[in-house]
Amino acid sequence: MKATVKSGIKGFSGKLDGAIYYYHPRLKRTLMRRMPQMPVQAQNNLYREIARNIKALNPSEAYRGDFRAYLTQLRERDENIKLPSWYSLYVKMLWAMQAKYSQSVNLQTLSREQIIAQNLPCRSVRAAIEDGLLPQIPGWEYFDKQI
Repeated sequence: MKATVKSGIKGFSGKLDGAIYYYHPRLKRTLMRRMPQMPVQAQNNLYREIARNIKALNPSEAYRGDFRAYLTQLRERDENIKLPSWYSLYVKMLWAMQAKYSQSVNLQTLSREQIIAQNLPCRSVRAAIEDGLLPQIPGWEYFDKQI
C-alpha cells in the first residue's frame, strides 16, 4: 500500500487506521508503514529491556556528531547503506559488540561505567573501527570522541 498526501503537508505524522505515517527528512517524503501486531512473548520483553538500556546510555553530543559524520561519509562511499540515522548504526554496532564479546558484554546490563572500565570498543567510533565492528573509511582516525 502506498501512502500519498495530495495537499503536500510536509510534516504529516501520526497513527491512522492501523498505519503509522511519518516524514523522513533525508528522503524528503512522508512514509507509511503498517502498525506492528506483535504477540506478547518473553523475548519481546527481553528486547524491550535491551532497547531501554541502550537508550539509557545516553551518549555525548560529540559522540553522536562523530556517528553522524561517519554515517554521512559511509553513505557517500557506498550507496547501498540504507541506515536511516546515526542511532541505527549505533545500535547495530552494540549488537555486533555483544556477539563478538558474548562472555563479557550483555546489552541488558551494559552501562557507561562498564564501557569505560572495561575499555570496550564502543567507547568511540575510532575504537569500534579498530576492533572491526564498523567498516573503515578515509579519515576514520579522527572519530575519537568518547561516549
